[in-house]
Amino acid sequence: MSGNTSQRMPRGGSCSNCRHRKIKCDGALPRCSNCERSTGGFHDCEYPGRGSSQIEYLEQQIRELESQIQERETSTTMRQTIRSGSVVLRDPYLTPTATQAQSAWTPSRAPSAASRSNSEEVPLELRKNLLSAFIPYANDLGFFLDLNEICTTMLTFSQGTSCHARSPLVTPPLMHVIFLWSSRLSTSAQVTVLEPEFLSRATNSVPHILSHPTSTVPALSAPSNYSHQKVLEAIQSHILLAQYFFHADRKLEGQYSVNVAISLVLGTDMHRIRSEEVIPAQGQLQMALGRSSYTEGGPFSGSQTLQTQLQREKEEAQRINAFWMVLALNSRWAAVEGHSSSLLYWTPGMRVDTPWPQVKLTPTTCSSYTIQRFLSNTPDDAHSTLALFAKACILFEQAFKLTSPYQRSQSSPDPNLALSAQNFLSVLHNLTSLTTRFISRLPSINSIQDFAPSDSVYTRTSNSGSEERELLVIHTLARVTIIRLYTLFEIVTHSGTDERMRTHRLKIEAANESAKMIDLVDGKDMVFIDSIMAMLWPIIYHVLTTEIRLLGQARGGQQDPKRRDYRKSVSLIDKAMSGLAPSNPLMDERLRKMQELSPSV
Repeated sequence: MSGNTSQRMPRGGSCSNCRHRKIKCDGALPRCSNCERSTGGFHDCEYPGRGSSQIEYLEQQIRELESQIQERETSTTMRQTIRSGSVVLRDPYLTPTATQAQSAWTPSRAPSAASRSNSEEVPLELRKNLLSAFIPYANDLGFFLDLNEICTTMLTFSQGTSCHARSPLVTPPLMHVIFLWSSRLSTSAQVTVLEPEFLSRATNSVPHILSHPTSTVPALSAPSNYSHQKVLEAIQSHILLAQYFFHADRKLEGQYSVNVAISLVLGTDMHRIRSEEVIPAQGQLQMALGRSSYTEGGPFSGSQTLQTQLQREKEEAQRINAFWMVLALNSRWAAVEGHSSSLLYWTPGMRVDTPWPQVKLTPTTCSSYTIQRFLSNTPDDAHSTLALFAKACILFEQAFKLTSPYQRSQSSPDPNLALSAQNFLSVLHNLTSLTTRFISRLPSINSIQDFAPSDSVYTRTSNSGSEERELLVIHTLARVTIIRLYTLFEIVTHSGTDERMRTHRLKIEAANESAKMIDLVDGKDMVFIDSIMAMLWPIIYHVLTTEIRLLGQARGGQQDPKRRDYRKSVSLIDKAMSGLAPSNPLMDERLRKMQELSPSV
C-alpha cells in the first residue's frame, strides 16, 4: 500500500512513469498512487534524485568495481617495484619492441601517441589481416551489429579520407576493440605483437565512446539519425571488452565492462522493447541516450520511405539482440563466479518484456514477462541460436541461484535456507523438468551443415564451425545446469534408494554426453571458444573422475565398460582444454587447477 505525502509535491518531483504519462503524481512511497492502481502494474516506480533507482544501483556497483580495479593495479605496481629494486620489469614476450612494432606496421610508420585516437594509420593490408582473424569468431564473441557493414567501412576507410556519407558509422573505440581481439586471435606473429598496443587503445577509448564525435561528415552528424547507432556500438564495445578480460582471466575488469553494458541497456529501456506497458520515451535527452521512437508501433506515414522503415526494423532487431547478448553474458558469469547479478530480471523493476531475439515481429506485436513466461514453461517460437543461448544462460543462472546455499552447506543442508521445504522442492522439480525439456529440444551439433565458401573472407559472418561451437556451448551450459540440479536433488531429497540411484545415473549420463560432444566440433584449427567453457569443463571433469574412482573401488569395477567409456570422455576434456590453453590464459589457469584437484584416473 502506498504511503501518503503530507508535503506538497515539489516541481519536477514526479515519478518517471507519471512524467512519461503526463499525469499528476502524488509522490507517495514506495510507489505513487497512479503506479499502485495501474492495472499494468508499474512496479518500477522511481523518483529521479530520490533514493536509489536501478540505474543508480548499477552506477554504485560500477564505482565499487572501479575502486577495486584501481586498488589491484596499485598493489600490482608496488609489488613489481619492490621485486625489481625500484625498476619495473617488462616481459619482452608480451610487450612489442620498437623494431617489432615498426615491422608490423609497415608500410606505414608505427603509430604515434598523438594519433592513437584515429584508425587511419592502420595500413589496409594489416586491417585485412586483422579482420580475417576476427570474422570467424565474431558470433562466438557476441557480435550483434551488421558485420558486413562494419567490415566494409573499416576496409574502405582510407588514410586521409572520410567515410562515404552513406557508410555506417564506426567509432574508433569499436575499431580498437575489434583490432584487439583480432590481434589476440591471429596466428601471425607480426599481428599478435600488436595486442598490447590495441589493448591500450581500447581501454583508453571505450569508456568515452558516447562522448566521441559522431562523424566529421556533415551528412552523418545528425544525432536523430545516428545516436542509436552510437549507443549500440558502445554496448558492442563493452561486450567485446568484457569477453576479452574474461578470456585473459581478468574477471574483475570483465565484470566492470558487463555492468557498464547493463547500465546502457537498462538506461535506454532495451529490456522493455515492444512492452505492453512502456510509454515511448520523448525529448532530446532520451534521443541522445538512444531511446527509440520506432517502438511506438503503427504504420509509417507516406513521407517515410521503405528504406527508412527497413532501417528502423534493422535497428530494432539490433537493440533486441544487444539486450539478450548482455543478459546472457551477465547471467552465465554472475552464476559461475557466485556474485550477485547486476540484472535482476526476476524483480519488478528490471522485468524483461523485450521479445526473444530473431523472432518474427509485426507492427502491432507487443510483449510482456518474456523470461517469466519461459520459466513457467509457456510455449514460444524462439528457436534461434541466440534465443537458445539466452535461455540456456537463464536456466544456468537460475540453477546456481537455487543451489548455491546448499553447495555451501552440504554437511547440514537446510531446505528452509531460502524457501519452505515444500516450495523449494516444487521449484527444484519445475526447474529440472524445464531444463530436461529444453535439452531434449535442442538441435544436435551433427545437424549443422557446412556453409558454401564465401566470395570474400572479409564479409563472411557465419560458418559451420561457428555454429558448431555455439551449439556446443549451449549444450554444455544446459547439461551443467541439469548436473547442478541433480546434485542438489541428491543432497536434499528423502526419496528411496532407487530414486536417488536414478538421479545419480542421469547426472553421470549428462556429464558423459556433454564431454562426448567435444568430438563433434572440429578443433583442429580452433583458437577460441567462449571462455565460460573454461569454467564448465572442469565441473564435468570432476563429476566423471569421481565416478571413475567409485567404479574402481567397487568389486569388479576395474573391468566395468562404463569406466573405460568415462575415461575416454575425461581424455576429451583434457585434450580440448590443453589445446586451447596456450592462447587462453583463463583456460590455462583452470586446466592446471583441474589437474591438481583431479589427477589422472
